[in-house]
Amino acid sequence: MPRVTNAPASRRRRKRVLEKAKGYFGSKSKLYRYATEAVNHAQQYSYRDRRAKKRTWRALWITRLNIACRENGITYSRFMEGIAAAGITLDRKVMSDIAAQDAAGFKTLVDQSRAALAEKNAAPKASSTPEGVDDLVRIEGIGPKINELLRAEKITTFAQLAAASVERLKEILRVAGPRFKTWDPTTWPEQAALAAKGDWAAFDQLTRELKGGRRV
Repeated sequence: MPRVTNAPASRRRRKRVLEKAKGYFGSKSKLYRYATEAVNHAQQYSYRDRRAKKRTWRALWITRLNIACRENGITYSRFMEGIAAAGITLDRKVMSDIAAQDAAGFKTLVDQSRAALAEKNAAPKASSTPEGVDDLVRIEGIGPKINELLRAEKITTFAQLAAASVERLKEILRVAGPRFKTWDPTTWPEQAALAAKGDWAAFDQLTRELKGGRRV
């Protein structure tokens, strides 16, 4: 019975690895044992960094957009909210390129975003909040979790929030735990006072000057 070997398949397998290792330093490009380790490591790094590259580029696009938005008197978060409300489907990559290369074109986007925000704020909102309770999430710096904390403390309307002292609000956040210690409620009563009066133009002007409830 003839002797059967697996030499052709083994040789092809080794040649594939050495082909991938072509150009590596020293024995990593010539010896199969070391080439295998180098190629395996390279593929692991490639898998990891393909994903890291996406995060890095997205962070760069957001940074460019944030700078351009500040130059046009609007925050990045408000700009993106207005872009979504206007139905503009451009992604961050395209908008950051426009911001970097076409300042006039980006200003047009900002104007469209502002117009959509104004229309959105002027339209009556279908809210799940009970009657006689205001939507405190409209205050810059207040999210759903903090809204729940304020309701637990019987602060449910803009007028009640406007009457609350900053010290009391800080104490509510302190008692709620360390996850809320970074939030600054200094401007919440000021924003709430404008909302309680229905002065939405002044309210929008104030919130454009804030980031996370802080003046910037």
